[in-house]
Amino acid sequence: MEEPSISELPDELILKIFSLLPLYEESIATRLLNRLRMEGPWKLVPNVSVFDDSYKSFVNFMSFVYASLLFNESQILERFHLMLNQKYSASDINVLVKFAVNRSVRKLRIQTFENTLELPSCLSSCVTLKSLILRQLSIEVVPSCFRLPSLKSLHLFSVEFSGDVSLASLLQSCPGLEYLVVRDVKFKTVPRWFQLSSLRSLHLLSISGCESVASMCPFLEDLVVKQSQVFNHYEPTLITCRTLKTLILRELTISVVPAMFCLPSLKTMHLLSVGFTGGESVASLLRICPVLEDLVVKQTQVTHSNECTLSSCRTLKTLTLSELSIKVALPWFRLPLLKTLHLLSVKFETIASFLPICPLLEYLVVDQSKEDGSVVFKEVPHWFRLPSLKSLHLLSVKFSGDDSVAKLIRNCPVLEDLVINKTRDDNVMIFNIKAFSLRSLSIDNSIGNVKKNHGFVINAPSLEKMDFKDTFSNFLVFEHMPEVTEANVQVLCGHSNMFIGSLTSARLLSLCCLSSETPYPSGTTFPYLEHLELCTRCAGWANLLFCILKDAPTLKYLKLKPQHGAHYNGPMILWKKTTAVPECLSTHLEIMEWRQYEGTKHERNVAAYVLANATCLKRATFSTRCRNKHHRRLRKLKKLNRVSETCQLLFN
Repeated sequence: MEEPSISELPDELILKIFSLLPLYEESIATRLLNRLRMEGPWKLVPNVSVFDDSYKSFVNFMSFVYASLLFNESQILERFHLMLNQKYSASDINVLVKFAVNRSVRKLRIQTFENTLELPSCLSSCVTLKSLILRQLSIEVVPSCFRLPSLKSLHLFSVEFSGDVSLASLLQSCPGLEYLVVRDVKFKTVPRWFQLSSLRSLHLLSISGCESVASMCPFLEDLVVKQSQVFNHYEPTLITCRTLKTLILRELTISVVPAMFCLPSLKTMHLLSVGFTGGESVASLLRICPVLEDLVVKQTQVTHSNECTLSSCRTLKTLTLSELSIKVALPWFRLPLLKTLHLLSVKFETIASFLPICPLLEYLVVDQSKEDGSVVFKEVPHWFRLPSLKSLHLLSVKFSGDDSVAKLIRNCPVLEDLVINKTRDDNVMIFNIKAFSLRSLSIDNSIGNVKKNHGFVINAPSLEKMDFKDTFSNFLVFEHMPEVTEANVQVLCGHSNMFIGSLTSARLLSLCCLSSETPYPSGTTFPYLEHLELCTRCAGWANLLFCILKDAPTLKYLKLKPQHGAHYNGPMILWKKTTAVPECLSTHLEIMEWRQYEGTKHERNVAAYVLANATCLKRATFSTRCRNKHHRRLRKLKKLNRVSETCQLLFN
């Protein structure tokens, strides 16, 4: 038989082989393959070309570039990256860039590792270039005739302007620039007469003199400033930024906010690790934002005057406070339009007194995980009420007692989504969740040790979806939940008869729980159950499985898996052989999946029972730790009788 040639290999495999070859050999391989194919493989190269001359000689590097690009002039490049460690003449760089220009490059990146770059003249004729990234280089000359006619995005990282060249010298060549990022750049002050009217988004990262940069953009919409000097002296031209919609200030200090300064269009402001000096504060900025809708304050000093000013932000719709300490309680605090509130690792004297009076609040997240469960809810005042709240997330929140939990939930009359991640020692014995409007419930109580008289009582008749993980409590009661369609319950509590019987409407049910001979009340049925998952680490799992198979006539999918790393204490309740065949096995079950099947006699008896009675079974998959397909554990499975002639037995 004739051996296949390289030209007959899949394109992806050929490109992978070429990528592993040294540069010189790769260029030779390209020439050879061009002779074998009508279309050279470089036409098949992804639309990104990266050329790095690290540890390569000048000759090999240039031959590689020629080989990879010259042979296919019709190739279209989306991105072209040049990483030049060595010194190249201006003509050499111009030739390299011209290859990309001739192939309609859209994004160009040049990095010279602190060498001087003479801007390639061929770019002035490139109408496809939309994005230019210059990194770790120096620019000494910007020719008066140099242009970037179609450029929309410019990134300058560690670029130094020297001589008479300034940032403005380069920006004058970009008449349509909309997005500018400047980081660690050394440049002279931008002339006051210069304007970049097309710019919409500006990022100033770790630079000085940013006031003059911002002042040249009269129609700026987004401004991000990080580790830079801002508002450190009066700058009249900043007042012209009346179109600014987003302002993000990160890791900087503000000493002066001009009295005449105003941001009349600002909708979003983020203050991240911002310091204030000279008497300024968060209040100074909020005062100049009359239509602000989204405010984020993180690791920024909040004083009493700031809190009072927050109450005057009547246009706020979203507020996030993160890693702050608020000492003053303000019962008159009002945000009439607020819909979303995030309180992340915020220290309070009492959160119920701090929470603003916001009649439209729909989404509230209180996350104290970074504060190691600081006491947040000491009590719930009689006047406290959240009439519009639909979603409430309480993550590692401490309560003063059982009543504070019940009152909080009771004062949210339209609550639909509740998430609780309990913290260690939260002073609550019984979580009493009574919410008739609740549709989704997620509880994680897996931190701590089992204690007596700790648990949950849940009365939510409209609940549709539940995710409940509790390896801490020893008491659990679910009232009837006729609307539940999805339920995932993992509990250590042995009173399964107190909650499984409430999940009869479920279509998808995942259970990991201790169970007795009667895991739920006699006469209970699961008429809608189609998908069942059971944990095989619990002592009574096999008995629970048979009970549900008997009472779930429409079950189609069965998944058995260990959800815990170790078995619960106590002897395993062995499978009791029976000749009874549940209706779901004879009429509906189509797929069985068994994760981490260990092949014990107990497990093999369960597998044999299902395979011998599931007449509609299409696929049975067993996941084991055996890599040898002829292992005796797998051989025994293959010998089991399968009543379904179309059943596939799979191992992975």
